[in-house]
Amino acid sequence: MTTSSAAAPTDAAILTALREALGDVLDPADLEHVDLQAIERTTPLLSLPLDSITLVAAMSRIETTFRVFIPEKQAFAFTHVGDLADFVRERVQAKAARASK
Repeated sequence: MTTSSAAAPTDAAILTALREALGDVLDPADLEHVDLQAIERTTPLLSLPLDSITLVAAMSRIETTFRVFIPEKQAFAFTHVGDLADFVRERVQAKAARASK
């Protein structure tokens, strides 16, 4: 799923992309313990079976999907899924604003 529009992505789009990314990067044994469809804005990232490698891999997928850069330090600072969603939305909007000048 790659977005080509400059419109800010919805929470639903970001959640879908995150669920897909986690489905791709998590070990099958970890996936057995995670209901990807239950992940919402309020889900704490620490409640997910993410180590530093899978977190970076998931963030890389999000970057590719929404064509934004997520600094590694920022990726480790997110506490909830909503923090990630807000960051991605802000980055997409800022990029669109720069492009429209």
